[in-house]
Amino acid sequence: MAIRSVLKSAGLASSYRSRIGTVPSAFHLKKPYSATTSTATVSKSASEPAAPIPAEAPENKVTDDQLTEKKKEEKAPKVEHGYQYGAHHWNLERAAAVALIPLISTQMTYGAHPIVDGLFGVVLPYHLYLGFESCIVDYIPKRVYPRLHKAAKWTLGTTTGLVMWGCYEFNTNDIGITEFMQRLFAA
Repeated sequence: MAIRSVLKSAGLASSYRSRIGTVPSAFHLKKPYSATTSTATVSKSASEPAAPIPAEAPENKVTDDQLTEKKKEEKAPKVEHGYQYGAHHWNLERAAAVALIPLISTQMTYGAHPIVDGLFGVVLPYHLYLGFESCIVDYIPKRVYPRLHKAAKWTLGTTTGLVMWGCYEFNTNDIGITEFMQRLFAA
């Protein structure tokens, strides 16, 4: 420690300070800069009077601790999903599944209706999207396969959007989902 202080005062020591086995103390802290002008006296010899030297402003140097904090912030993975997200996703899955029950039973009971077909064309692809998203999260984890995970999620989102658009086109320009299912099972 004494050698380091001598080298540091000579400007030869690095600014790296090991934290292993050291306890922070008052000696490690820098004094805060005061805006008031403090003067220090330096006497060159006994015959000359002391000339006041104004205090210099501290340099804007980043300390080791600040650098390590910045590196930790940059390297630390950002947590996207926690318990709240999992519970919310589970609730959305259950809501989509429960919403399909009256849609299917209404279509079976009353036959084809454009509003029910439109809702069915949105809720069914969304239900499938949530199920496949769970598979991607479980079997292609982001921490292991970050690029593949992102590609799979983008592919799933694009495919779901295209399926919803296809259902809309099928319901508005063709016979509709309900009529198609009735013809499929009647044949």
